[in-house]
Amino acid sequence: MIRSLLLVAALVACGGKPAPAPVTPAPAPPVAADPPPAPETTPAPPVVDHAKEQADLLAAETTAYEKAKPAFTKYCASCHTKAGKKANKKKLDHFAMDAYPFTGEHAKSIGNEIRVVLAIDGHKKATMPSDKPGAVTGDDLAAIKAWSEAWQAAGKAGVHPAEPADKDDD
Repeated sequence: MIRSLLLVAALVACGGKPAPAPVTPAPAPPVAADPPPAPETTPAPPVVDHAKEQADLLAAETTAYEKAKPAFTKYCASCHTKAGKKANKKKLDHFAMDAYPFTGEHAKSIGNEIRVVLAIDGHKKATMPSDKPGAVTGDDLAAIKAWSEAWQAAGKAGVHPAEPADKDDD
């Protein structure tokens, strides 16, 4: 019993500390997972170089004009150039082919005007050349048609004033 008392006395003398609180282990680091998917994005539209586009269209128009020039000379120059034998002020004011691009009151819509008077789209009968309507055919007509399409494309891109919508009233 003495021994028990001594043990109790020793414990009291030492201050008898309570048992330490249990230690909670630190949480484990997260397991590396696949990163979350990136939000969907729409690809940016391609950058359009309008100056290059216009230059390319003007070059195509000029090339088409050079191919059509012999037909213009053969069928149109006698009335629509200053040196033409059948030229007069009214015809030259209407449109003149002395230089390119053409000049005159119909210069803005010349591609469409020529399509109409040569019946390229087949809406009406050809009315030009005035002395032989419908004489422009075959490769000559195809070359003039290709030029008018190139002219219109360049106009729509702002190279020169765009043609008005097709009209058949002239």
